[in-house]
Amino acid sequence: MDLNSYEELLEKAYEKIPENVKRSSRFEIPKVNLRIESRNTFITNFNKIISTLNRDGRHFLGIFLKTAGTMGEIRGQQLFMKGQYKDQVLNRLIENYTKTYVLCSICKKPDTQIQREGKKSYLKCTACGAREEIREK
Repeated sequence: MDLNSYEELLEKAYEKIPENVKRSSRFEIPKVNLRIESRNTFITNFNKIISTLNRDGRHFLGIFLKTAGTMGEIRGQQLFMKGQYKDQVLNRLIENYTKTYVLCSICKKPDTQIQREGKKSYLKCTACGAREEIREK
C-alpha cells in the first residue's frame, strides 16, 4: 500500500465523521447562582443550566428535587426551592445528574438524547452512536 492512498483513505474517513464529534470544545456545567430569602433558596441561573445541559426542564426538575429531598418549582427564570442549600451541594447534584443523564459513558460527550421505549429510557449518543439504558432514580 503506498503512502498517498493511505492519506486519501484517511481524508475520506475524516469527512464521514459528524461535525459535532470533530469539535473539541470543553463542556462545562454552569455553577449555580443562589439567592437565599428567609428559608428558601432560589437558583437564579436555572434556565442557563437547563439550556447548557440540553434537557427538558421537567425531567431535570423532577430528578433534581428528588435527590435534593425538597419541594420546589420554576418561577420565571429561576428555580424556587424550600429550604436553605449551599452552592457546593447543589453543584454536586447537578454534576451527578449530568454524569447520569447527559454525558455519554463511552465518549464522554454531551451530545446525547433521552429516548423512551415503553417503560424504559435510553441515553442515545449522537456523537459515537452508543445507546445505554438509564435507570430512573
